[in-house]
Amino acid sequence: MFFYLALVYFLRPESEISAITGCFASLLPNIYFYIKMLRQAENNDAAEWLGYAYRSDIGKWLMAGMIFAVLFSSGYQWDPLILFVGYLLVQMSGIFVPLIHKGN
Repeated sequence: MFFYLALVYFLRPESEISAITGCFASLLPNIYFYIKMLRQAENNDAAEWLGYAYRSDIGKWLMAGMIFAVLFSSGYQWDPLILFVGYLLVQMSGIFVPLIHKGN
């Protein structure tokens, strides 16, 4: 995320706000999801836990949708490409963590 923000800052400094906002538009709903799931860490009932995970995930996506609705209705001139690339990079960061961690 920090490399992306630095790259946008040097290549397109006028779009830095869009890059930061796109990253936070993904990060905030993910933090919400993780906090909700931490409450169920001790739950051993698989069906109940899975239902809670689905409800929390739906809440996460609704929150992301509301954030984008507020952003695009604010009247600010967002750079949509930079905004969504920042959003997707934070979403995709969960894929790279196991590759970096390598099971240690």
